[in-house]
Amino acid sequence: MAADPAAEGPDREPPPPPRPLSLVSALPFWFYLTAAVSLLALVLPHILSPHASPPLPPLLRRHLSDGRLLKLHPGPDLFAVTSRPVAHSAHHHPVLVLPGLAAGSFSFRRLLSSLSVRGLVAAAIDPPGQGLSPPPPAPPPRTNPLREIMDRGIFHAFEHLVETGEVPFQEAGPDPSHSFYAATEAAAAVARAVDALGLSPVHLVLHDSALAAGAAFVSANPATVQSVTLIDTTATLPAFPAAVLGVPTLGRLVLWVPALFKGLMHLCCAQGMDAGEADSHRAAMQGEGKRDAVFEAWKAMNHSFDLREWRSSSEEVKSLPMMVLWSGSWSDKWIDEGKKVTTALPDTKFVYHYGGRWPQVDACEEISKLIAEFVMTTATEYVDYSSDESTDAHSGHLQIYEDHNYQIHG
Repeated sequence: MAADPAAEGPDREPPPPPRPLSLVSALPFWFYLTAAVSLLALVLPHILSPHASPPLPPLLRRHLSDGRLLKLHPGPDLFAVTSRPVAHSAHHHPVLVLPGLAAGSFSFRRLLSSLSVRGLVAAAIDPPGQGLSPPPPAPPPRTNPLREIMDRGIFHAFEHLVETGEVPFQEAGPDPSHSFYAATEAAAAVARAVDALGLSPVHLVLHDSALAAGAAFVSANPATVQSVTLIDTTATLPAFPAAVLGVPTLGRLVLWVPALFKGLMHLCCAQGMDAGEADSHRAAMQGEGKRDAVFEAWKAMNHSFDLREWRSSSEEVKSLPMMVLWSGSWSDKWIDEGKKVTTALPDTKFVYHYGGRWPQVDACEEISKLIAEFVMTTATEYVDYSSDESTDAHSGHLQIYEDHNYQIHG
């Protein structure tokens, strides 16, 4: 039986009260936690970056074998895939697809096949550094002013200033207008690819963030474009959240954890994407320099692009047949974005579809049917116009243009 503490006498002191947790006692916990997180941030990139590249998934390897790498001069080189018509058609109307950020021609492989079944020549080109296109060459390394002073001497700066009147060791920052990811540079690369494929003139299909580059291509080459179809296009809100790739450690985790990448694609791009297709997209972005290329392309997006201003920029662009395909089931916010497009393009055919922001994945047949009908209607109107003009004394050039339009290229 326990003794009564009061019976032990008044000389026994009660136990001291518990000491409150002070800031000093909590410092070791935060120190070890910070050290553990820092160590993980240093070690994890090396664990997630094996020296041997993983093998390509079968779907991506098959798509790679179906296309070819175009060696363009000047670069950058681009990957392109072309589907020949399955059904016999007297006239083959070339359809050229420019995929959006991180989508790549791989996501359009079923759409290209469906268009070819409908009697169209369909091609897709991966923008510089995206999809299966190699990343552009890295810029030359920046010089170290301290190293130059050590190599040339401390008085070299004063002598250079006296002789030329310029301060040496000034590093000129990169000019964004000359970036391979800028809209004008990407458009020039696409123009060289179209010439190499022999597809001109084309019915242009722009997806997602390819709007600015496609618009620059049309403005610079109006005679090579017969119509333009916009699929959930935007100049500022790409479907794929490329900003994640710029976050240290997290950007690598997204590309190396299949479940995390698939969840991101399901949340932002297409709900109908299965695990195999998501894994192929992930593998395409794991190539050397590809993650940085997608991130740099996102940073180089032209956020000041004005769709209404571009539409009225020239008579050729203003008279160009145009159709907009927009997701009517993705979100209310995205539907509001589509209404802004209809306001900027009041004379354009506007159609809602049932897919996501990557409808080439989860609404392929619906998109294919809409594009084929629009292309055939546009081509028929063009033929009627050419036939009427062929009776005029100045119709020779138009007839040659029509013959070239329906020429079958190998």
